[in-house]
Amino acid sequence: MSNWSKQMVSTSDRKLPQISSQIQNIEREILEKEGRSEIELSMKDDIITEESIEDIETGSYKTETGTRLTEGTVGGGRTDSVGSITTLSELRKRKKSKDRRLIDKDGTLRIVHHGLKERSSRFLDDIFTTCVDLRWRYIFIGFTSSFLFSWLGFAAVWHLMFWLHGDLEEEHLPDLQEKNGWTPCVYTIHDFSSTFLYSVETQHTIGYGLRGSSHKCPDTIILQCLQSITGVLIQACMAGIVFAKLARPKKRAKTVTFSKMAVISQINGKLRLIFRVANIRNSQLLESHFKAFILGNVVTSEGRTIRHFQTELPLSTQIIEDEDEDEQDYGPIFLPLMVGHTIDSSSPLYEVSPSQLLYSKLEVLVMLEGIVEPSGNTVQARTSYLPREILWGHSFVNCVTYANREGVYLIDHGKVDSVMADETPRMSAKKLESLNSDRKENLSDN
Repeated sequence: MSNWSKQMVSTSDRKLPQISSQIQNIEREILEKEGRSEIELSMKDDIITEESIEDIETGSYKTETGTRLTEGTVGGGRTDSVGSITTLSELRKRKKSKDRRLIDKDGTLRIVHHGLKERSSRFLDDIFTTCVDLRWRYIFIGFTSSFLFSWLGFAAVWHLMFWLHGDLEEEHLPDLQEKNGWTPCVYTIHDFSSTFLYSVETQHTIGYGLRGSSHKCPDTIILQCLQSITGVLIQACMAGIVFAKLARPKKRAKTVTFSKMAVISQINGKLRLIFRVANIRNSQLLESHFKAFILGNVVTSEGRTIRHFQTELPLSTQIIEDEDEDEQDYGPIFLPLMVGHTIDSSSPLYEVSPSQLLYSKLEVLVMLEGIVEPSGNTVQARTSYLPREILWGHSFVNCVTYANREGVYLIDHGKVDSVMADETPRMSAKKLESLNSDRKENLSDN
């Protein structure tokens, strides 16, 4: 079993009821009698008490060690944001939540990168991914600007070439060219407006038939080739980025729903942490695999504490009856699927009782990875559960019925989150296993 510290990271900053210190001491004594807790009831060491982004940007924060506050500094510059990455302005505008969590219920990561040197250059090195991550409005603004600047830039070069060749002199304008026997670089050029239109027609090979180049200016041949290549490159980049952005299965995760609550229920004599997953679309996610982690602090055998460590929780979509049976972390989501973690001696929740879980500082991270059936792209849906979102002694109600008249299975998504109380013992898995073994010994003696 992994050695969890008494300082598991807090992902829930909820305000617990105001209780007296005497009641707290009584509760601590009760918890100590239940067995050694590996999850803390309150976290006092190295808590960042100044949590506003402004405080982090200025490079100052306070840590609380016991009852003493110590000043600290953070190196690095201001955090920049690109595209779909959460920006500082979005975080400021977002409604303040009392919950401290890594993953929101909708799957959004609550992360802001800070103190990274040369951040902008790193994003520019991977310019394609950066552009794909940009919001649509920035993509359209970027490509519109690139077209406008290329049109104007080449139009200025064209106009300079016409001026140097003498095509803009009054006696060499289009109305007098035939009379004076003048052959311009480009026909039908009166002023900069016509030059700009010629630049647009050249870059996009429109060819209205009014303006065309002549053989008198070799420079125009080179410039015409350069502008045509530039236009093709801009259009190719735009088409590639737009297609990659449209083909991303990011929004597919929105049609996969997780139950708002997870439950701990006894099944076949074992306590299991269970959550439910449902697919809204009729198209399926192929090769659906589930993973879960507990975000918390871990103490090594050397006594060193590793903060914010992610310990994997083995999951299974099947009800395991034999301990030697292999767990199956994948399964089709034709119907709402219940995915569970067996709390046995190898689980970090083995010694955790209901009261310890309620006061614990942990977050259960849940992820689903699958292949989108129509496109073949891989998608990830995720959510998390805080201690107050894990109901001990409950089980999910049935949300699937069969419609005899239509001959189809009916999924009531309004009941995906519905739970009901059951007769699961309110004790840790370790204590439950000990009681079961004692009962077996008593029966064998009798």
